[in-house]
Amino acid sequence: MEIVWTNQALHKLNKFVDYIAQDDVVTAEKWALKMIEKTDQLIEQPESGRIVPEYNEPNLRELIFGNYRVIYRIRKDENTIYIQTVWHVRQDPPKSSVGLR
Repeated sequence: MEIVWTNQALHKLNKFVDYIAQDDVVTAEKWALKMIEKTDQLIEQPESGRIVPEYNEPNLRELIFGNYRVIYRIRKDENTIYIQTVWHVRQDPPKSSVGLR
């Protein structure tokens, strides 16, 4: 499996890194690297994340990373995992998964 970060996911990741960097740039960089390492586990175990409970779609899953939810979609036909977005656990997800396609 190949992992592809969508523009939306990269934008969200960068926003969180910028926020953390306001207090400590080194911590922000380490945090981002650890998050990317966490998603790398999906190459071997694409279904290791749980199904996103708000949408109940078998191919839309999430990894929990500290206070963050990494939302990803498995596309077996493309042999690809798309990292769709990153949410803080306090954020409400969209009412529909349409924006995560």
